[in-house]
Amino acid sequence: MKNRIGFIDFLRGFALLGILAVNLPYFSKPMYLVASLGENSTLLDSIGSWIVAFFFESKFYILFSFLFGYGFFIQIQNNPETDSRSRYFRRILGLGILGLLHGVFLFIGDILLSYAILGAFLWFLRNRSSSWLLKFSLFCLALAVFCRIGMSFAEVELKSQLETNLPRLLEESRKAYLGGFWESTVQRTKDTILSIPFLVFYQWPSVLSMFALGFYAAKNSILTDWENTKPNFKKLFPWALTLGILGNLVYTLHSRHILPENPSVFLKILYAISDTFCAPALTFSYVYLLGNYYNSGRSFTDRIWFETMGKLSLTCYLGESLVCTWIFCGWGLGYFDQIGSYIVLLLTVPIWIFWGMFSLVWKRTFTLGPMEWILRSWTYWKMIKIL
Repeated sequence: MKNRIGFIDFLRGFALLGILAVNLPYFSKPMYLVASLGENSTLLDSIGSWIVAFFFESKFYILFSFLFGYGFFIQIQNNPETDSRSRYFRRILGLGILGLLHGVFLFIGDILLSYAILGAFLWFLRNRSSSWLLKFSLFCLALAVFCRIGMSFAEVELKSQLETNLPRLLEESRKAYLGGFWESTVQRTKDTILSIPFLVFYQWPSVLSMFALGFYAAKNSILTDWENTKPNFKKLFPWALTLGILGNLVYTLHSRHILPENPSVFLKILYAISDTFCAPALTFSYVYLLGNYYNSGRSFTDRIWFETMGKLSLTCYLGESLVCTWIFCGWGLGYFDQIGSYIVLLLTVPIWIFWGMFSLVWKRTFTLGPMEWILRSWTYWKMIKIL
């Protein structure tokens, strides 16, 4: 692809590791147990869950959303032809179809369908000014705070209903996912439908905020001219890192039930604000540190690994889900609800490395990843050359 930005692909390759760390628990056990009070029975498993909460949860879908917005703005700018609108919406539709299939057959926490729905809105932001995009991004984050406050008040009622039905739900989930392909697919479809309110109210406002911020960054070439970007980022970094560490410490203590349950109204509001703004702050810190590393001589040996994974990010994302489903479902190895959080976290590394190696081998022969080829052929409505 012409005008491809190496650092964007580098960040995508890095983000695939973080997203896998967050997604793996939802493959390995019933979704009702993930981050629940009774999730872990050993200290090591609790530590594994805390690591995921502090370093990964809510940080990497934020990063991928930012990169999604950045990449789509570049695609729009690089395709000024009269049929660019039809191509854009064909791409969005193709992404949505892949997301729907992903949610039904592989993973209950699919983000691609959400990206397709919200991405359709991006087309109408392409000519907005930089200042408007920044204001809109902040507005969406404010909306995210209100949504999370509302979810925290609804949580008490949901918990009471869940406690009553939890033994039955857990038994149904274990039986289905340890059964055949059809049984696991039916259960995953049910779980995907049940997860929709969480996606809409918890993730969508933040995703849309990062889309707009990605548009802003692409419009101002923030990630392509690091020498000019670095001084401003350097000023923000100490504040972002401090906010990110403190806020995500609060998030970890709260989400992993170390702080007292049933907090006051004030604390619920504080948790919602902290969760909404501190995750992007830590994500910004990751981007700043990786930007310095990428633009230094030390990164040359690592670039090809991360960049190649980034170029095949759709294939790797779906491929990671395929491997995880095979490991945990009954039609595969059948380890569903049999591995603790610590081992599940450790599994992140070999699975990610496997898809990194796949990417390197694949790119020696082909110009596009298999899923990228399918999506691009659909977008351009013709068979794209892959060799």
